[in-house]
Amino acid sequence: MSFEVGGVLGLVILVPLLAWMVCSLAMPFVFRWIQLPRLAQEHGWRVRKRQRRAPRDLPGDGGQGWEVPLPDTDIEFLGRYRGRPVHGVQISVRKGDSFDASRGQWEANTTSYSCVSTALSDRPFDGFHDRNRGASLNGDPMALYLDFSDWARNRKPEVRDDVLQEGSGIRSISWRGDLRRKRLLRVLDELTAD
Repeated sequence: MSFEVGGVLGLVILVPLLAWMVCSLAMPFVFRWIQLPRLAQEHGWRVRKRQRRAPRDLPGDGGQGWEVPLPDTDIEFLGRYRGRPVHGVQISVRKGDSFDASRGQWEANTTSYSCVSTALSDRPFDGFHDRNRGASLNGDPMALYLDFSDWARNRKPEVRDDVLQEGSGIRSISWRGDLRRKRLLRVLDELTAD
């Protein structure tokens, strides 16, 4: 039995490349449908996945609650991690259109942004949302949702590296790209280390 060196070499290069491509394409779905629900069950988080009929525009007063997701939300969670209230969101924003010549169609270009936050006080934004916060004294993260959602609205960095921001009683790390399990846990550890 003889083996052709070019065929074996091509197989050695092609198989790992194909495996890497399949894993890269499957990871967002694996995280959304398997890993995040497991993390949520482990830590008691609330989780929301993309909703088809979510509103595109919200009032600027931050009056929406958990029942109304932020525009363009792919994944969102809210809960406690290491005893601290935490919130994470991944949104996809449309960045124009491109023409796919192979199919002869225009397609939307989207970019994902992720933001993971923790509250540093019981009254972020100097209590701006206190009129909507009845349960903040008992440590319920839901009472801080308005603060988290207002903070996350403006965290869309154009870099894939972690961008640490702190102010108004909230600390966050955001980046351009998807939420992934390993990165999420590392960021949560970093945010709640104090």
